[in-house]
Formats: sequence, C-alpha cells, structure tokens
Amino acid sequence: MVAVLIGIVILAIIVYAGVLVYQQRIRRQVTALTAKKEAMVEIPLEEELRLVGQLSLTGQSADQYDQLKADFVDINENRFVRMDEQLTQLDADSRGMNLLQLNQRLTKVTTLVNQTQELIQTVQGQLTHLQEVDKQHRQAVKELEQEYQGLRKTLLAKNFAFGPSIDGLEEQLSHIEDNFDTFSRLTDEGDHERAADVLTQLQEDTENLKALIKAIPPVYKDLTVVFPDQVKELQAGYDQLTAQDFKFGETDVPALIKAIEDRTKENLETLGQLRPDDAKVVNERIAKQIDQVYDVMQTEIDAKDPVEANLDGVAKFIGHAQNQSHTLLSELDRLGQNYTLDHQELETARELNEQLRSIDGIYQKDVQDLTAKTATFSQVLAHQQQQQKDVQQIEEQQGQIMQSVAGLADEERQARDTLQQFDFNLHSLRRQVENINLPGIPQDYLDYFFVVRDEVAQLANDMDQPQIDMERITKQLLIIQTDLDTLQEKTDDLIDSAELAEQLLQYANRYQTSHPDVAAASKKASDLFETEHQYAKALETIATVLDEVEPGSYKRLEDAYYQSKGKTAPHRDDTTN
Repeated sequence: MVAVLIGIVILAIIVYAGVLVYQQRIRRQVTALTAKKEAMVEIPLEEELRLVGQLSLTGQSADQYDQLKADFVDINENRFVRMDEQLTQLDADSRGMNLLQLNQRLTKVTTLVNQTQELIQTVQGQLTHLQEVDKQHRQAVKELEQEYQGLRKTLLAKNFAFGPSIDGLEEQLSHIEDNFDTFSRLTDEGDHERAADVLTQLQEDTENLKALIKAIPPVYKDLTVVFPDQVKELQAGYDQLTAQDFKFGETDVPALIKAIEDRTKENLETLGQLRPDDAKVVNERIAKQIDQVYDVMQTEIDAKDPVEANLDGVAKFIGHAQNQSHTLLSELDRLGQNYTLDHQELETARELNEQLRSIDGIYQKDVQDLTAKTATFSQVLAHQQQQQKDVQQIEEQQGQIMQSVAGLADEERQARDTLQQFDFNLHSLRRQVENINLPGIPQDYLDYFFVVRDEVAQLANDMDQPQIDMERITKQLLIIQTDLDTLQEKTDDLIDSAELAEQLLQYANRYQTSHPDVAAASKKASDLFETEHQYAKALETIATVLDEVEPGSYKRLEDAYYQSKGKTAPHRDDTTN
C-alpha cells in the first residue's frame, strides 16, 4: 500500500513538472509573438501611404491605393488590437492547467500574427510598386518625347531618302504621338494601370517605326539610284554591241531591260506601302536579273575572239576527217570485193561520213552567218566546241575500223600457208599408217581421219570463194589445228600399239609350249590384231599374260621400243605393270 502511494506521489510530481515546463514554453512563445507584433507596429506604413497618396492617383491605380489604405486600417485598428487581447489572455491562461485550451489559443494567435505579417508585406510591396511605376512612367514620358523629336527631325531632314514611304512614316509617327499624349495624360493623372497598357503598345509601335526608318533608305537607294544607273549602263552596252553587229540569239535583251525597269517601278509601290522586307526580296531578284543581262552580253563579248581564232582549225579538222572518211570508204569497198566484212564496218563508216556531212553543214552555215554579220558568237562557239569533240570521236572510230580490216590480206596469206601445212600433215599421217602395212585400219580411226580431211577440204573451198570470210576462216583454222593434233595422237597410239603388239606376240612364242595360258592369250591377241584390227586391245591382252609369266618383261620391251623411236614411254596404269 505504501509503495502504491509513493508511486502516485512520484507520478504527480512528474506531471506537475511537465505542466510547468509546458507553461513556460507557452510564455516564451507569447513573448516571441509579442516582439514580432511590436516589430510590425514599427513599420512606417502610414508614412508610405502618405507619400503614395501625394501622387494624385486616379482610375485603377486610385482603386488599388484605396484598398491598401483599407488594409492599413484593418491592420492598425483591428488586427493589432486583437493580437494584444489574445496575447494578454494567453499569457494569463499559461498559469492555469487547461493545457488543451492553451494550445488552441496559441495556434489561433500565431495564425493571426503570421497572416498580418504577410498582409503588411503585400501592402508594402504594392505601395513600392505604385511609386516605382509612377517614377518609370514619368521617366518614359521624358525619354519618349526626346525620341519622337529625333524621329520627326530625321523624317524632316532626310525625307528624300524615304521616297514614297515618307507619307506613311509621318502618318505612323503622328499616330504614335497621339498615343504618347494619351500616355502622358494618364501618367499625370496617376492612372498608371491604363498608362502601362498604352506604354506597351507605344513602345512596340515606336520600335516598328525605327525599324522602318532604318530599313527603307538602302532599299529606296537601290530602286532610285543603283538600279537605274545599271539599267542605263546595260542599255548603253547593248546599243554599242548591236552597233558592232553582236547578236544575242533568242534572248531579247531589250525586253529583259524593260522588265527590270517595270519591276523597279512596281517595287517602289511596295516600298510606299511600308513593306521594306518584301521590297528587299524583290530587289535581290532585280539584282539577279541585271546580272543575267550583264552575263548575256559578256558571254557574246568573250565568245567573239575564240570563234574567229577557231575557224581555220575547225575547218582543217573537219577536212582531215572527211579525207580520212573517203579513204576508209574506198578501202572498205575494195576489201569488200574480196572479203566478207562481218561487223558492219562499211555501214558504220557510211554513218560516220553522214555525221561529218552534218557537222560540215553546221560549220558552213555558221561561216555564212559570220560573213553576213548575223551570227550569235556564243552559239557558234558552242558549235565549234561540239564539232571538235564529235570530229575527234569520229576519227577515233575511223581509225578503229581501219585497224580492224588492215590485216585481212596478211591473215589470208597466213591462212593459206596454214592450209597447205594442214594438207601436208594429213598426207604425212596417212603415209605413216600405210608404211607399217597393217592388216587393217580401225574404223574409229578412219572416221576421225575422214572428218579432219573433210574439214581441211571445206577450208580450202572457203578460201577459194570470191569473198572470203576471214572471221569464219580463223575459227576453222583453230578447230582444224586442234583436230589435227588429236589425229596425230591417235596415229601415234595406233602405230605404237600395233608395233608393240607384234613384238610382244613374237616374244611370247618362247612360252607357247610351256605355258598354255600364254598360248591362249597369244591366239586371242592375234585374232584381235589380224581380224578385228583392235591393236590396243591385242597389246593389252598379250602384255598382261607375259607380265604374269615373266614379271617386268612388258616394261622392258616397251622401254626398248620407245628408246628405239627416240620417244618417252607413256604413262601406264597398274594393270600392265
């Protein structure tokens, strides 16, 4: 029981100590809020209101000032009084035990103090703004007045530099000055809200006018000084050149000059509408037109000397190509009587000749126009340059054609020599086969021999034609040479097989009685040799059995045979080793 009482006492002490601490914190906050309130009281709002009131504000500015005075009265006569009452009551209550009520009252008075402080700051800021706006507007009145005087002075002193734009510029300046008078009146009356709107438009209009005054003179100068002088120079240059018999082809120079003059006049109207940016774009186009006319005339001036200098050279160049064309056509006509021209050489040469006639026609027309002083030099120069290029290409093609047919006679002579050699080779191969007195010739060999013989005969027939097709002849020569080489190999194989087979059959006689297989093979090989004329098979048959009876005998006999012939033994597969 005693312990419980002691615990209650201790708890009570703790609670009481906590209350004391909380009360002390409340009183400190009351002190801080009181100091904050006193600081707000010291702010000279009344003096600031008095100074702003001296500005004689009207309109929206006056309404704003009245609201600020009402806010001041609310602060001074209402809010400060309520703060004093609530802080005094809160300080008194801080000695009591109603902690929940203390906290609520503290929150309420803190909110009042903070809101009042924000309101004071707002009032101060708006009062400062009114003073600053008044100062800025009055300064703007002075500056703008000086600026408009300067603009009017510029328009009066340099009205010659603005041409048709001067009336529009003066009208804009007059309109701006009217707005300036309105701005000045509103500023004097203290209606700064409306004055601010007028000032914004006034500044924008002023900048636009200044930009026009700066942009128009250079554009106007081009239209009234630079371009007219250049047009006069163009007209004088054209008159001088036409007097010297210069022509300009399909280009109507007077029309171009007239178009420049018309466009210049039209652009002056654009400038009079105060559209210098548009007029500047058109000026750039006019300048390009002027440059183009200069270029047209300069082109003819630059072309005259080269045209006159090129006349003889082009004539000689064309003449040389024509002579070469005549020579080529004559040569092709002669060669065409003896040879077939397979690549349209004659047709191509005739086409080239027609091109030369066309080129020469243009050249002669240009010479006539130059003599009659009706030629356009740049056109003639273009013709000359193209003629030199075209004639050069024609001569190159003529040379290629001439080169392609130049060797036909030599090719024919070589072909006849080769044909004679082919005929000799065929007879030689035939004699080689006849000299070994074979019982018969294999049909496949005879067939191939007759094919080659017929090819040589056809070649001889083609060579005896009135017109020789050398391209066809060349292809035949290549084919026959290949076939002759093959026939030579077949002949060598036939002779070697037959002679070796005879030698091996004679050598096999020594084994006929002792080896029945040799006797049988010899009989079979003899039948292949004498009856069927299959000499290679006969050789293979007897060689195989001999190598079985006497290993290495075939190779020894074969080597001896080829050595006697002065040749190297051919490669043999393993079946005959």
